[in-house]
Amino acid sequence: MAERRDAVRNRRLIVAAAEAVFREEGAAVPLDRVAQRAGVGRGTLYRHFPDRLALVAAVYAARVDALERHVGTLPPERLVEHLVAEIGAQQVAAPGLFGAVHAADDPAVAEVERRAGALLDAALADARARGRVRPDVTAEDLRLLFAMSEGVLAVESGDAAAHVRRALVLGLRGVLVDAPDELPAATLVVGGPTDA
Repeated sequence: MAERRDAVRNRRLIVAAAEAVFREEGAAVPLDRVAQRAGVGRGTLYRHFPDRLALVAAVYAARVDALERHVGTLPPERLVEHLVAEIGAQQVAAPGLFGAVHAADDPAVAEVERRAGALLDAALADARARGRVRPDVTAEDLRLLFAMSEGVLAVESGDAAAHVRRALVLGLRGVLVDAPDELPAATLVVGGPTDA
């Protein structure tokens, strides 16, 4: 029983450490840094996460879990732009994470992607019912905004957060008939300091 508790604790510590390290150094960081931050050995890390993709998927799943819990606190009449702001802020917070997720061909990652997509689909459907969405816009168009953000992050060496927010505002102008002039502030806090 104690061994199972230790395993659960170690897994939690590793995911929290990966979240922090990815935020600080990007998702391509050597995994030894994650193990060190979590206060576990490499063997423990690889027992829980056999490769980088497994760890990236766990961090992404934790982010989507947090977003699913957070969505109820966002204003429903402006949910699309709030979700776009939250996801854009998460992209900026861990450069390379979303690119790694989207490049993966893994059923676990696909399930997390489905959950994230369901949040966007529901927000878009509600905005459409409110008459806020341009007639020719599809759910895939909304997802393109985040591919655009990844492109900005890949080339931007200045204030990446400001440039991503600006790109998302410009993209929203093609999605919403009443797009805001600026994104709302992102309020979701994902991850935090580890115990290590």
